[in-house]
Amino acid sequence: MNLDDLDVGIIKHLHEDARAPAKAIAESLSVPESTVRNRLGRLIKAGVIEFVALTNPLNLGHSTWIMMEIEVETKSIRRVAKKLSDLPEIYFVYITTGSFDIFAGATFASNAEFVDFLTNQLAAVDGIVRVNTRAILETHKRVFKFSPKPGVVKGGK
Repeated sequence: MNLDDLDVGIIKHLHEDARAPAKAIAESLSVPESTVRNRLGRLIKAGVIEFVALTNPLNLGHSTWIMMEIEVETKSIRRVAKKLSDLPEIYFVYITTGSFDIFAGATFASNAEFVDFLTNQLAAVDGIVRVNTRAILETHKRVFKFSPKPGVVKGGK
């Protein structure tokens, strides 16, 4: 999707305040509110913008926050990724390159719950060869603000 300077302006404004009303964005960009609403609708429909409430699991009773590096039989990578995506404890699944095939994150109420997950649910997924886990102890930076690269913006700015 090609974006223009107005689209970029809307995205930048939402990076600063994701709850900003269309009217405030329109005023700051000197365009009609209807234009901002239409552009937002187009950006959302195209999957350029997604709205979520980002929460910190450590502050919500998920005291065990785990990142998993999962090695999988090559022929099973997509099937295993789909199976992992269906597990409620797992909140992201990425197919990757490098020394492991899938990178996934999960949260648990306790270490005991995590061990139960590892030895029962994860162990039951055919195709998994090895799992390396890392516990998240503190969060110092977690930002999901991506600006468009020049090739995506009309005029390349």
